[in-house]
Parts: sequence; C-alpha cells; structure tokens
Amino acid sequence: MTKKPKKSKAPLPFADARKACRTPAEQDDLARVIKARWTSAELSEYARLYFFRNGRDFPTPTSYRRAMKDIAGGCRWSDDDEEPSYHQPLAWVKLFRKRGSKPMGPRRDGLLKRGRGETLRVSSAEYAWPGHTEKFRAMIEQQARDYFGITPKQQVHVNAWAASQRAYWREKSKVREEAERKAKALKKAKAPKSPTKPNRRKLAPQFNMEWVGHTDAFREEVAVLARKDKGLPSDAYIGPAGWKRACNKYYDLTEGTPT
Repeated sequence: MTKKPKKSKAPLPFADARKACRTPAEQDDLARVIKARWTSAELSEYARLYFFRNGRDFPTPTSYRRAMKDIAGGCRWSDDDEEPSYHQPLAWVKLFRKRGSKPMGPRRDGLLKRGRGETLRVSSAEYAWPGHTEKFRAMIEQQARDYFGITPKQQVHVNAWAASQRAYWREKSKVREEAERKAKALKKAKAPKSPTKPNRRKLAPQFNMEWVGHTDAFREEVAVLARKDKGLPSDAYIGPAGWKRACNKYYDLTEGTPT
C-alpha cells in the first residue's frame, strides 16, 4: 500500500516580518501594517526597495523592522486622498497596486549602494530611489563627471551623484524663479496704468494769499474764481488753501497773466 505524499504547508502571511519582530513595540507596528490592509507581498517589496542593505536585493530582518515602523508611523497622519507616488508609504502602495502589484525586477549592483549620512529610508536625493528613471540617472551622472572630472572608466560615487542632483535642482529653481519674475514684469507692463497722481511740488510763495505783493483787488479776483469752481455764493468764505488752488489753476504768476 503506497502512502500519499504529504502536502507542503503554505507559508503563513507575514511569516518573515513576524520573525523579524524582537520587541512588543515592533509587533504593534506589524499589527498596524496589517490593520492598514497591507499584504505580505506589499510589505516585503516596500522593505526591499526603501530599506535594503548595501549589496542585498532582498528584505533583511532589519529592513522589515524599519519598513514596519515607517508604515505604522505614516498610517497615523497620511491622507486617504493622497495621490499615488514614490514618496510616502500610503502613496507608494497605491502606486504599487495601480501597476498590478508587480514587484520590481532584479536590480543591478549600482542600485544596491547607499551613500554616507543618508536617512534610514531611501529618499529622492539618492541614486537608488525607485522613482528615478535610468535616463535621469544617466543625465545627473554625466553632470557629475563633467563637474568633478571623473573619467568614463571611473565609477561615480553615489554621494557625488547626489551632490550633482542637488546642483541640478538648484539651477532649475533659479531658471523657474527668473521666468516667474519676467512673467510678472510683463504682466505689470501690460496692466492698465492708474491715473497719474497730481504733482505735489511746492508752489512759489506768490501763490499764497498772504503774500505781501498781492493787492486786495487781486485777492478778491482769485476768491471769485475759487467760489465759481466750488459753486459757492458770492459772499462765501474762501480759505488760504482754496485760494491757493484757484491761483495756481488760473494764473501763471511768473508771467503775471492768467493761464
């Protein structure tokens, strides 16, 4: 009588992540990941891409612990309306699902190196960030070679690449600010001009009603013109300021004749 072959047991969900947990706090982080409806495959891929160890294209226990902590912390403040992207954990998992939940293929050695002084999570400032295209990486790498004098036979260090990328974005920012400044100036030039303000220049002393060179007859003549401008009766009082405006309006005292 032949015995039936034993069926292999399917691995439990999050088996590797559970093994990586060493403290109750890390187990709580895993519980939050599961509560946020992440799958075991999504957690594994996230840990592999964002928390890998140099030279290793697979998630290590340390990768799992850091990824779970990152996801658990992001679940507390992330917005459900966040657009899919490579930035935050919730945005990344949306992008991963949108693309059919297909893991990224094996990465070359150059993408498995991290620079000194970087954060635990791979950021957009690094060569290995999943959001960079190969075309963009090559362009920044060529700029680094040109600036630092690196020959084609030499390898560009990831820190040199990161420095070149920072310089690239600074230059892009300057160009954008200059374009905005020119657009603002052009818009201001095309905008309808406001009415010109009256000339606030100081008038000569002879335009004052109290000037010693004026006769009483001339003072009354200007006062009549001031009352006419304001539509006042013939016996209305005209103050020094109103008299001065009328005198400036109707007379050019440098010539001695009305304007």
